[in-house]
Amino acid sequence: MKQARKLAQPRRMRGLSLVEIMVTVAIGLVITLGVVGVVGVNQQNLRITEGLSESQENARMAFELIARDVRQARDTGCGPVTASRVTDLDTTWWGNWYPIRGFDGTTGAPGVTTGSATGQRVSGTEALQLQGTGEAVVIGSFTGLNKVTLKTSSHSLRAGTVVICDMDNASLHNVTAVSGADVTFSPNIVISDPDNPQFQAAQYVATTWYIGNNGRAAEGGRSLYRVRRTPAGTTLTEEILPGVVDMNISYHRVGQANFAATPPTSEADSDLINAIELELVTETTQSSVATEAANADAELVGSDGRLRRTVTHVIAIRNTL
Repeated sequence: MKQARKLAQPRRMRGLSLVEIMVTVAIGLVITLGVVGVVGVNQQNLRITEGLSESQENARMAFELIARDVRQARDTGCGPVTASRVTDLDTTWWGNWYPIRGFDGTTGAPGVTTGSATGQRVSGTEALQLQGTGEAVVIGSFTGLNKVTLKTSSHSLRAGTVVICDMDNASLHNVTAVSGADVTFSPNIVISDPDNPQFQAAQYVATTWYIGNNGRAAEGGRSLYRVRRTPAGTTLTEEILPGVVDMNISYHRVGQANFAATPPTSEADSDLINAIELELVTETTQSSVATEAANADAELVGSDGRLRRTVTHVIAIRNTL
């Protein structure tokens, strides 16, 4: 008989020891925590970048919109005219010619309610009221004390309030009827000079800018608002930009060296204003972008960890007297 082969003994299998497993798990945890930390930092940096971009864009748009109204303030359509030579329409905030008017945090603004409801002005914040004109059309002839024929029938003076003017005088009127180039007004027009009567009619523009409650606490609760007199003759309250949380205004008067925080105290004082310094404070609508512990500077970190920016611009008024 052949000698039987001895069966090969299987090699003894050896597993990982407890120490090796613990070392492997520890290394894995370190790597995982590192990855999570990097992702967290990247996400936070993204939130900060988006927040800064949002604040910068909101501030830029706010300045552009307010600056447009500031620059055209006091224009009657024929140029600037002293307030004493403008005939008011009535005693409403938009019917009384007061082209540049400011309100500090303790003074109410006509046409704007201060309170905590959505759209109402935030107590303690300032407001700015401006009046001027938009499109102007040359008057061809007077067909009555309350009716003119314009040089063209292609115009936007279809309703609302208009300013009838010459180089020295102006008056506010409501449009009551339009037929082509013929426009009827109320009240009657007082002819300034029979030999050289008013020669232009312009669409009236009146706005009030303020910081209001937007009703969205998760976004910070405040926005830039505007109340305006529409070309249709109605008053409209609009939320313009979220995240604009405060506004501070200073005024430069003719003959003064510096800007002053005191708003115009009368229509005559309003005539002296030739520039406005506007400071806007914006916050990101996202919360927890930064923390007070990370940055104790209240100028950079606002409520609920929102990034805050304070930007100041000087706006010159074109229609100076």
